[in-house]
Amino acid sequence: MKQILLILLLVFLILLGGCSTKRYVRQADHLIDDGKLEDAREIIQLATDSTVNNPWAKTYLVYGKLAQTAATSKKKKDQDLFENPLQLAYKNYMKALDMDETGKLDNSMSLLLPKLSNDFVDKGVKNFQEQKYREAMISFEYVSKIAKNVIIKVPVDTGIIYNAGLAAYNAKIYENAVKHFTTCKEMNYGGVNLYLLLKNTYASMNDSANVLQILKEAFDKFPEEEEVLIQLVNYYIFAGMNNEALDFLKIAKEKNPNNGSYFFAEGLIYDRIGKIDSARSAYQRSIDLDPGLFTSQYNLGALIFNQGVKMVEEANKIPDNEKYTIAREAADLKFAKALPYLEKAHELNKDDIDTMETLKLIYYRLKMMDKHSRIDKKLQNLKRGN
Repeated sequence: MKQILLILLLVFLILLGGCSTKRYVRQADHLIDDGKLEDAREIIQLATDSTVNNPWAKTYLVYGKLAQTAATSKKKKDQDLFENPLQLAYKNYMKALDMDETGKLDNSMSLLLPKLSNDFVDKGVKNFQEQKYREAMISFEYVSKIAKNVIIKVPVDTGIIYNAGLAAYNAKIYENAVKHFTTCKEMNYGGVNLYLLLKNTYASMNDSANVLQILKEAFDKFPEEEEVLIQLVNYYIFAGMNNEALDFLKIAKEKNPNNGSYFFAEGLIYDRIGKIDSARSAYQRSIDLDPGLFTSQYNLGALIFNQGVKMVEEANKIPDNEKYTIAREAADLKFAKALPYLEKAHELNKDDIDTMETLKLIYYRLKMMDKHSRIDKKLQNLKRGN
């Protein structure tokens, strides 16, 4: 008999606790509607902190509503009620849905979740503008999570995924950036810029294999995009893959035969592998197309200058004085041929020390002492920071 009375008493306490919990939740809900958020927080905590085991899904719906309302309130005291209130709202909404086996909360959630999504978008945009990129990434990721919820049943916004990737990239959270950019790529969103961003992300991770792979994919998908072609050529040049670089340069020149930069790149490769005549022709063609290219002017001047240096070295090996003099004069002629290109390079980039040092040597070699003195003075001032 005593055992039966104890069981009845326990049931009564549970029922009483459950009624109290629901009363707290209803009170909190009314307080939220009245804008009394601090009071609502105290009441809802009584419901959620209750030691009586009476899980009621609406408790967490109201808790989420409170956190979301606090996040979007214009009053700072409301905004400060919770840490990361929008994330807290999402957490409680998801808990409410997990507990709601009957689907009674579906209608309410179908209204609350889209609004929460919009709130996360607003927060993400604001954080991005303020260069709080990690926080922006998190907000955009929550938007994607909400979109996948069966209650909402809306397609995933590829623009949001792209923004999440961009925020992750700027925050240097490269693994997340790769994940989001790859999703965009699979959904055919973002165009050529998406591929270049993904390439830059892999480059930041020192993942050269994927850098090349994504550039190849971009070239296959956007063969008309010159930037992709340029980046492929640059990749092969810096990787020392000269034949591959020349192959793509051939394609580039066919697409744009008047681009001096392509001929400069070709000259650079030939220069590197010791095909001096081909390098000289390519540099000269680059200059003919675009005289304002500093790199072409300097490299052609340096190439001819280096030929002169080798001629001097060979001349120094000649024991016959007359033959030695002839060889030295031939070297000086070579230095004189380099001079116009290097002077033009100096005109285009007046602070380049390598150009000035080379000019200084040539002026001295050719006994152009006035110019030697002026360039030496410029060098000393530049090195002193004047």
